[in-house]
Amino acid sequence: MSLKKICIVVFSRANYGSIKSLIKEVDKDKSFDLTIVAGGSAILSKFGGVAQIIKKDGFKVAQEIFFVVEGETPETMVKSTSIAMMELSSFFKKNKPDLIFTVGDRYETIATVLSSVYMNIPVAHTMGGEVSGTIDESIRHAVTKFSHLHFPASKKAAQYIFKMGENKKNIFKVGCPRMDVIKENLKKKININELQKKIFNEGVGEKFDLKKEDFIVVMQHPVTTEYSKAGRQIRNTLEATNKLKIKKIFFWPNVDAGSEQISQQIRTWRELRKDKNFFFIKNLETKHFYNLLNLSKCLVGNSSAGIRDAGFLGLPVVNIGTRQKGREHGNNVINSSYEISDIHKKILYSINKKCKKNYIYGDGNAAKKIVKILKKIKKIEIQKRLNYK
Repeated sequence: MSLKKICIVVFSRANYGSIKSLIKEVDKDKSFDLTIVAGGSAILSKFGGVAQIIKKDGFKVAQEIFFVVEGETPETMVKSTSIAMMELSSFFKKNKPDLIFTVGDRYETIATVLSSVYMNIPVAHTMGGEVSGTIDESIRHAVTKFSHLHFPASKKAAQYIFKMGENKKNIFKVGCPRMDVIKENLKKKININELQKKIFNEGVGEKFDLKKEDFIVVMQHPVTTEYSKAGRQIRNTLEATNKLKIKKIFFWPNVDAGSEQISQQIRTWRELRKDKNFFFIKNLETKHFYNLLNLSKCLVGNSSAGIRDAGFLGLPVVNIGTRQKGREHGNNVINSSYEISDIHKKILYSINKKCKKNYIYGDGNAAKKIVKILKKIKKIEIQKRLNYK
């Protein structure tokens, strides 16, 4: 068995950032025939239309799959997962890939692996073995048990995968492909004028000069296991950051249960004209996003970008709540409760903090390592078994 036909599934803006470098490496290697499937929030304009960015980057999207059921509740997540499985199974049957790559720990990820394994198609999983909060924790480890090849980002994650009974010969610590993109981006000089134009033409709110004003970036998503509290949680973050004179750039949330509550609070905040010094944006191309982080004073919220990406950049982070609880991080991260006073205090401390870069999640060469490994693999046993040797 040769791994010729590689299918990479992209279902969100975070997905694409986490796998873009691998798409690039596989696409340019003549040993492989790459197929990209885009779906879920990645093809919806309300979440930034990531599929269009993929195409703009020069990659061909073979299939766009619509499956998101609106409502952003636990029930709609279940229904979205089931629709995704039906749509993916039809695509896999028609295209017959040799290997399917999936990323991380979202409900779209579990839909991908279930569709794959029931059709006897091997699965490769990146960013498994990590610890966090919310339902992502359970999904991530379930995906590990369904996957055949594991490409964890850190040494500790690789150890956890082995402790879950996975065969050591199928575990390859390569780092996180997101670090590849950051590393490549850091080689280029930031075009602030281009970045300024891109950001303030995409979103809404009070514009300012990136060259002259200090600012923070806020990325806060709902915690699925606390979804009924999502509105109050983002409201507290809005109130806490409002106490700061510094400018704020807020990203809209992902598609998980509770995201509509967050969106409603942001809309209400703007309608009440409390948005002085605030700017809100749905999405940014990867290069612009990392340039923005690099210019900012601090990243606030509960995105894994604060744990992974910001560490690689040496950017201070205020990590709010439980969504990233237990995840490995460097000393650039300070944890906060959901309380307004705590968030405010931690931001004031962090914006003046100097942090060293850390490389917990890799050195920026993950994709090249993965491709090299794939070329050496001749056979994958579709039948899995517990292995504690």
